[in-house]
Amino acid sequence: MKQLNIIIAPLLALFISIGNSATPDQLLSSGKSKLSNGELEEALVDFELALDQNDQFTPAMMELAQLQLRLGDMEKSQMYLRKAVDVDYDQFKTEFDRFNDINIKMSDGGRAMKNGEFENAFTFYEEVVKEFPNFTEAVYSMGLAKFRVRDFSASVKLFRQALDLNPNHNNARTAIENVVKNTFNEGNNSYRRGNLEKAMEAYYQVLEYDPAFIKAHYQIGVIEAKRGNLDIAIKAYTNAIDTDSTFYIGWFALGLAQNKYGNKAEALASFQQAVTIHPGYAKAYSSMGDIYIQNKDYESAVEVLKTAIAVDENYAKPYISLGAIYIDADSLDLAVTYLEKGTSLNPKDASAWVRLASAHNHLGNCDSAKEAAREATDRKKRFGAGWYELGIAEWCKGRGSKTAALNALEKARDDRSWRQMSEYEIDRIKNPEKYEE
Repeated sequence: MKQLNIIIAPLLALFISIGNSATPDQLLSSGKSKLSNGELEEALVDFELALDQNDQFTPAMMELAQLQLRLGDMEKSQMYLRKAVDVDYDQFKTEFDRFNDINIKMSDGGRAMKNGEFENAFTFYEEVVKEFPNFTEAVYSMGLAKFRVRDFSASVKLFRQALDLNPNHNNARTAIENVVKNTFNEGNNSYRRGNLEKAMEAYYQVLEYDPAFIKAHYQIGVIEAKRGNLDIAIKAYTNAIDTDSTFYIGWFALGLAQNKYGNKAEALASFQQAVTIHPGYAKAYSSMGDIYIQNKDYESAVEVLKTAIAVDENYAKPYISLGAIYIDADSLDLAVTYLEKGTSLNPKDASAWVRLASAHNHLGNCDSAKEAAREATDRKKRFGAGWYELGIAEWCKGRGSKTAALNALEKARDDRSWRQMSEYEIDRIKNPEKYEE
């Protein structure tokens, strides 16, 4: 109420001259009109001004009693009812007694809550609300009782009802936020356990509670993208950024989904939006580089990949992508430099090790090529590309081990994608005379 008084004081000062010229009936009518429009503080000012004009004006007292209940101040509500009784005992004594009865029921509800009797507490509060539908605290307390028995849907509805009655009810707002966060965390736990259906159920429940909760939209997009439902994922990411256009992670995820969907131009635009919002977001620059590589726009690719490195020198992907570009451009020393850095930052990337092995093989660095290729095959035992590069390195243009080379190439041959190239190299090693110029 302290905050409310801070708001009301200047309003009283502002409207005092108006109040002095208006009749109590006019102020009463004005207050009721404002009350119906949800202007609670303004209505409170009018009712108090009406009472200032006529301290025996019981209609204003009754409106103030109801409004103070709505604002959560039972003491002031009781005070105005007592004033009304003092003016007209016969007319308002019943209402005063009825108010005292809800005081008892609220106390009974509070005791039941403390004793863990949440259903009984709900019943007490519900009886109060039937008597005084605008009693915000009773509605809020009903929500708390439902929250304690984990009926979150019912609790959120009641908390929202409390907020409709009093938009300044911060406890109700916080309670809704807690339900949303708890439900979202349950979804995340299910997601981490691999239970995607349970996770999705929780995320959609979050959106029932709070349609503007962007992380729930985002997580739905992540799961749908994993499932290959890119159109649904794109819609979910779009919902997230429509709610908060500065959600750069949402723009990035949208770009990834659009790229997989084949919309490269839209993906580039989304990645660009991500880095406009967060200029230090290396992942978005790197993903832009991948699209430029696909489009064979190597100049643009090099530019954004180097930007990615500039903003985050510990992010492996742009180094690896630059290495691939320089292999294709036959700038092998540069390729080795970037790929060595990339693999040092992300040693789990088997494809990067293959590229590094390939660059070393082209340079004739057979020992370095073998080392890189073995890193690849250690991480992916049936990775034909790794075994192929190991075979080339072991043979080392006839200076190495024929047996080791053939053994590696036979393993590469088991990978259908590398069968033809492996068979060609096997034949070159076994029948070198066929390939002599």
